[in-house]
Order: sequence, then C-alpha cells, then structure tokens
Amino acid sequence: MKFKYTLILLIVAVGLAAYVEFVDKKIPTTKDHEETKGRLFEFDRDKITAIAIKTPEAKIDLKKDGTSWRVEAPVKDRADSGTMSGLLTSIELLRSESTIDNDGKGVSKDQLKEYGLSDPATKVTLTVDGKPVQLFIGKDTAIENKVYAMIEGAKSVEVVSNNLRNDISKKADDFRDKKLSDLSLGQIKKAVIKTQAGEIEVAKENDHWSLVRPLKARGDDSKIGDTLSQALTARVESFVADTSKLGDYGLDQPRGTVTLTVEGQDQPQVLTVGTNPKDEKDKEKVFVRLSSRDAVVLVPKAVESLLALKPNDLRDRKLVQFNSDLVDRITIEPAGKEKLVLARKADKGWVRKADKDIDVNSAQLTRLLDDLAAATVVNFVADVATELPKYGLDAPVAKVTLSAFSSENTAETKAGEKPIVALFFGKIEGGDVYVRTDDEPSVLSTSKSILESIVTDPLQLQPLEIYKNKADDIVSLEVVREGQPTLSLDRDKDKNWKLAKGDDKVNTINVQSLVNTLATLHAVRWIGATAPEHGLDKPAVVVTFKTAGNTSGKLTFGAADDVGMRSASAEGLAGTFVIAKPDFEAFVSSLLDKPLATAAATPAPAKTEATTPPVTTPPPLAPAPAPAEPAKPKSSEAPAQPQKP
Repeated sequence: MKFKYTLILLIVAVGLAAYVEFVDKKIPTTKDHEETKGRLFEFDRDKITAIAIKTPEAKIDLKKDGTSWRVEAPVKDRADSGTMSGLLTSIELLRSESTIDNDGKGVSKDQLKEYGLSDPATKVTLTVDGKPVQLFIGKDTAIENKVYAMIEGAKSVEVVSNNLRNDISKKADDFRDKKLSDLSLGQIKKAVIKTQAGEIEVAKENDHWSLVRPLKARGDDSKIGDTLSQALTARVESFVADTSKLGDYGLDQPRGTVTLTVEGQDQPQVLTVGTNPKDEKDKEKVFVRLSSRDAVVLVPKAVESLLALKPNDLRDRKLVQFNSDLVDRITIEPAGKEKLVLARKADKGWVRKADKDIDVNSAQLTRLLDDLAAATVVNFVADVATELPKYGLDAPVAKVTLSAFSSENTAETKAGEKPIVALFFGKIEGGDVYVRTDDEPSVLSTSKSILESIVTDPLQLQPLEIYKNKADDIVSLEVVREGQPTLSLDRDKDKNWKLAKGDDKVNTINVQSLVNTLATLHAVRWIGATAPEHGLDKPAVVVTFKTAGNTSGKLTFGAADDVGMRSASAEGLAGTFVIAKPDFEAFVSSLLDKPLATAAATPAPAKTEATTPPVTTPPPLAPAPAPAEPAKPKSSEAPAQPQKP
C-alpha cells in the first residue's frame, strides 16, 4: 500500500512540475515586461509589409518584397537595407515617455492644435498584417529631443523620442540602395565587357573562369572576380533626378558596357558607362546606368578601369593548372633521347617503367610537380601558335605529359592512362623559354629555370642512397689517396680497427667517422654519365671495402666544384653523382695517430710535429702544389726519425 501511495504522489509531483513550467513560460519575465513597457506598437517588424511616409518635404512609399524592401514612390528602386533596418528598429522600439489624456477624458481639439496634431504635417502609415496603422507626429515638446505623437483613433497624446521623426525626415534618395547592384559574384555565370577596343567575354564553369573571346584561355579567377566585384559593389555617390535625356550623361552612345548573365534570370543585367560630370567637384566620378534599376547614378571613377582591360589582364598567369595528387604518370620526351615513363606507386613513391620497374629518386619528381605547379607566365607571346618554328616549338627540346592512371574500370573512368595536360618546351631566349600546352592555342614564355627540374637522363633519376649498410658490418677498408701510400685496415676479433700491415696506431675516431659516412652514403644529386671534367680518371681518393656478408664496394672521388662538393662514382652504379663537402671530409681525415718527433742531432733545433687531433683535413688534394711542409717519412705514416748530422 505504501508503494502505491508513493507512486501516486510521484505522478502528481511530476504533473505539477510540468504545469508550473508551462505556466511559467507563458508568463512574461520582468525583463520582457520592462522591454515592452510603454511601447506604442505591440507588433514586431516582421509583420510590417508597407510603410507610407508623409513629411513637409516628401511623400515616400516603401513596400516589402520577400525579405527585402523597395521604394515605390516617388521613384521605383531598391531600398537600402541599412536605412530600412534603422527605421524598423525605431518603429519597433517607439515608446511613450508620458501620456496626456486628461484623466481618461481624452485631449481636446485645442490641445491637438497646440501639439501640432490636429492636421499633422508628418505621418507614418504602417501596414501590419494587411491592416493600416497610422501614427501622427506633431511639434517638439519643451523637453529636448521629445515630440508629441498620437495613434489614429486614440484619445490620448504620447510624448516620445524624436528618433523616429529623424529617421523619416529624409529625401526619397536617402532610402535608396547605395550599392550599385544587389548581385553577388556567385550568381554570375558569364560577363561580356564591350569597349571601343573590342569585346572580352568570360564564362564560369565549375567555379573557374575562362576567356571565351577574343581568345580561348584559362582565366585568373581572382582577377576576374575582383574586376566584376568592382562593378557590382560600386558605391552610388548620388542619383540623377532627370533621366529623360541619356545623351546628357554619355549613356546614349556609351564608352563601354558590361553585360552580366545571371544564374536563374532570363534577361542579363547591363551596366552602361557614360561620361564624367563637367562640374569640378564631381571630376572623380562617372555616370553609369544599370538596367535592373533603371536609374542614372554617379559612382567613383574607378569603375572606368573596366574600359581599359585587355584580354591578357584577365588570363591566368600560372603556366599550367593541375592537381598534383591526381598525377599518377609523368612522361618526359626529350629531343633525341629515350622517353622516360614514370609511375606513382601505391605508397606514393615513384618508379621508372622499363623492362621492369626501376626505383627512382621520388623527391626529384615531387619537386618537378611542385615547380610546374608554381611556374608562372612571363609573357603571353602569341594568342595562336601559328609560327611554331619561330619559337622552336615545331621540334620541342622536351615534352612533359602529366596523366592520371586507373588500373581498373570504374563507373567514372575506364582503366588506363588519362592525360591531364601536356607541355611543349621550345627555344630559349635570354632567361626565358617558349612553351605551349595542349589545352590552349597560345604561345607563352616562362623562366628557363623550369628546364632544370625536367630530368631527361635516366641516370639523373637514380635514388640518392648510394649504400645501405650497417657500419658494424664493414670489416675491412682500403684507402688510396693521391700522392700518399695506400692504407689497409681490418677489424680485429674485438671489432676494433687496426692496420693490416704495420704497428702504427689507428685514429679510431676518424676511422669510425669514415665508416659511418660510407655505410649510409647519400648523394646530393646525380650528374649523369661520367665525363672527363668529373676528374674520376685521376681520382683524389679511392675507398674499397668489404662487409661481413662478403659483399664489397668501391667508391671513387674526383674533382671538386666551386662550393667544395665532390664528383664521385660507385662500383656497380652507372654515372656520376655529387656528395656534400662535410661527407667528403670524412674520407680525407688522417686515419693514423702521429707521435711527436724526437729532437734532431744537428745543432739547429729540430721542428716537431704535434700529435694529429681527431678529424683533421690534410692539405688540398687538387693538382695545384701544396704549401711547404716539414719533410714526411716515406713509409706508411711512420713516426719521424732524428736527422743525422
């Protein structure tokens, strides 16, 4: 029984709580009451569909059109959204500061006349839910910034702020939209700019602009967008009252027009650009007319920049547009050399397609795509490529084709290679190279530096990893240096390095530095086929090594370049590569410790040679004569002996 009563009490409590919450929501809060207290109108702005304003200076009719407002009289035009928002706020918040009603008897006719309300010069008629509500505004009160007001049919007079009267005491032009057009850039799908110099037509497809006339080319999305936005958002400085004679404003034979085709509209909107005013104060303005609002207006002279546009001003200055992530194939066809076909692997690395897939330096191909994507047009040389020999494009030095590749059929594409774009590189002139693409008829020029990224020799595409060994796996070394005896080193049973012959002490730090560098040697870049200028026929250093796995390797170093990097070759790898100066220094450091020399037997004091510090670099190995040094022993870095008298 107790449980039954408890359950009943719980149900009653929940119901009571729900009822209290429902009633509480219906009862206005203190804040709500304060906000609405004294308001003349209890409806909100969304219910107002028309406003008629009568002042001593003007009579203005405003009408709501969907979510926006229009001026219906004395002219027909778009209303300014900011001005209308301010007006509606003043109406919505209009409240009585005090009420005059003679203790409920109402005001007399004499009082109405005294307050300027018997035949008011200022009236506002609001259409609310289809019904008119009229507000009369009379004279100023003795209190500053207050006026007498009265709702039609009321017996009392209210004292209110003069904000509403100030908001309606404007000219009709003050309610008109000051932005030339209400279009957004996203609505425009085509534009034609016509001037005395000709016509330029641009069209938008998939959110990208292209030139259609007088040539077909990729458009600069940002430039075209800015150009059209300049026309759309031009600020109206003033409205021309008399538009009966368009010739007075240069609009009967305009200097130019901009025709805008709008998504979802049957008729295009036409902006006509006329002359500049003769009045000195308006010299920085120009007369224009927009067909959608049938008005002649003055706007800043900057709109005239549309008339000076040339087709190339609107062209995309990127050499080529593509998405690097979609490129699965790069085909390079150099003149007189074999074609290189490079394919992306599943792990995003790259291989060269031949009889079998050959690993390549993937970073180099990534750099090629990045450089092509970043390359810009230096000059638009010719709109139509009719004189290919003139630009060396009849037999290009290189052709680069970027393609997508699908290994299987899908709903969107068939299996196989699908070209994205092909580039043809021609003659070099100065610092530029002529180029054309297969998706445009134009001849362009770009910086010739782009050719440095286009690898035409397969040897230059080899991976930069020369060796992939563990340092501990290298068990023997033979180092031959120009002008020095050969050094042979082996690891002992404790894996310490020692000379294969002789008792000289090994500089363990320098030997280990050489071994570490050798084990995972990386090239800075591949040069290509070995040539005499690489200096490998007269090597500066040759290092031969063996590993515990009974593999061997031979590394040859040749000439140095201007910044100290060395040409090198590795046995089993074709071509010449370059290694960094710090890496090379590990191969020329002293590998033996040298003790101090004993004193000379001659009366003159003998010079002594300090013990070689770890990781030092001997005199340069170039053919040029080395600086004079103390005499060295002929045996393999043997200690110096006292000289005989």
